[in-house]
Amino acid sequence: MLLKTLTIENYRGIAKLALELDRTTVLIGENNTGKSSILEALHTCMNRGLSRRATPFSEYDFHLPSAEAEPTDANPLVLTLTFEESKKDEWPDEIVQAFDKAVQTLDDDRQRLTFRVTSKYDKATRDFAVDWCFLDKDGNVLPTAKQPKLVTDLQQLAPVFLLPSDRTASQHFHAKSSLWSPFTRNPEISEEMQAEIEEQIEQVNQAVLDSHKPFEAVKDRMAQTGKLMPLAEKDLVSVEAVPTRIFDMLSRTQVKLGCRTGARLPISQHGAGTQSLSVLFLFEAFLQSRLANTHDKHSEPILALEEPESHLHPSAIRALWSTLDRLAGQKVITTHSGDLLGAVPLPSVRRLARRNGQVEVFRLADTTLDHKEKLKVAYHVRAKRGALLFARCWLLVEGETEFSILPEFARLLGYDFDLDGVSCVEFAQCGLKPLIKTAKDLGIEWHLLADGDQSGKAYAKTADSLRGSDASAERVSALPEPDLEHCLWHGGYSPVYESAVDANHKSMVKSSPCDPQYPTETIKAAIASTSKPYLGFAVLTEAAKSGSPGIPAKLQLAIETALKLARRSV
Repeated sequence: MLLKTLTIENYRGIAKLALELDRTTVLIGENNTGKSSILEALHTCMNRGLSRRATPFSEYDFHLPSAEAEPTDANPLVLTLTFEESKKDEWPDEIVQAFDKAVQTLDDDRQRLTFRVTSKYDKATRDFAVDWCFLDKDGNVLPTAKQPKLVTDLQQLAPVFLLPSDRTASQHFHAKSSLWSPFTRNPEISEEMQAEIEEQIEQVNQAVLDSHKPFEAVKDRMAQTGKLMPLAEKDLVSVEAVPTRIFDMLSRTQVKLGCRTGARLPISQHGAGTQSLSVLFLFEAFLQSRLANTHDKHSEPILALEEPESHLHPSAIRALWSTLDRLAGQKVITTHSGDLLGAVPLPSVRRLARRNGQVEVFRLADTTLDHKEKLKVAYHVRAKRGALLFARCWLLVEGETEFSILPEFARLLGYDFDLDGVSCVEFAQCGLKPLIKTAKDLGIEWHLLADGDQSGKAYAKTADSLRGSDASAERVSALPEPDLEHCLWHGGYSPVYESAVDANHKSMVKSSPCDPQYPTETIKAAIASTSKPYLGFAVLTEAAKSGSPGIPAKLQLAIETALKLARRSV
């Protein structure tokens, strides 16, 4: 069963949010935009007891819209999960029959099941109460679907496994862990073999004790407890250096990993990254061999995975996606890693951001880009290691020089692009239009810095056609000069270009300094003598000096406009 939509109302920092989910969904966003809350809300509904007498929610789970708000006065907390067939007759008959009072048939004959959990303060009992129900396709409560078994059956069919960012071996490789315990319980060993093994272990245990005498003193003193408490009359104290019962031995089973030296150490003694990866592979092993034994045969688990990149080296992170992608079931993943995000298909990404104090979710619509545009944008995201998807605003630039020097110009002006979430994005290889359309769908602000030549004017026209009702000045800064180099020349940095022309290229400058062609000829000769990036950094060096011409006005305007757009998206 695929969870199609999760709707959250008045839960922690989220006032209202509708999240559409795919087979694999990756959540990104700044801190405190609700990513962890989404995972925990999902886990609470599908993995906790929902008795009407005991709520799984605490006072701090209720959304408090102001500093004066109290949980007891908060609006009801509502979590709605909608499961839906992707195509007609996708669900087995057993599922449809088991939920015959709750399953709804849509107009296209696909099946839908909607489950809602509600919690609010009950003044009569002076406590928080929880309620649940199933809804019809119009969102109305189904009065005939009130059997508690429906809830437990649903939790069996779509169990949620929450793996938080702190994935240590001690949390998951122990006898009570939901992932590890299925491997250690109910030994698949015949009674005769168990008896034989236990007899051999007892002999080993006794041999250890006979050889290691210090335990005798412990046994002697521990025997005194029998004088004070009603315990066994004989064989009161026993010491097991080795567990002598099969069930006890299995419950204490350790998994060890070999080091480069050949030494075998328990997983808990390895580094945090190794432990985190081991838990992921334990989950995969559980899905492959034990899920059917512990849940329904039609169960399709949902993995709520927080920051799988935790404690991993960047190279390991980049290779991690193939592991995550092959995991069975449905996955909802949060990440702050550009290396991981660079491998994620763009349609799987959901970007969470705050708008006017409220959390909103953005995604790239299926129809926004055509096939070629999707390939170009996906390549661009991979080339930039996914980092640009974390930005609040894209400052779209034509070339490498702008990409390099604009963040440094911002720094000279006292701004920090990284702190404000501004990312310079070169669009030449990808194309301007696909990037703007992607930014708009993902809720990322954007601003174009265009050259004043014919190509730049065409780019400005494209951006203008996509700005909608936004003011043109918010979306486009057009240089009056043909390109960045001419802008810098007329901004007071002509000596940088003149001094960069070497002897081999002086012949390219045929005009006198008073001639209108002199700047263009000198710039071309300077580029031929060095390179555009070199000249850009030479200008930066001069701009940082006391008494420099400063930042050209048009470039400063583009920088400050991008910063303004980024700050309003907080």
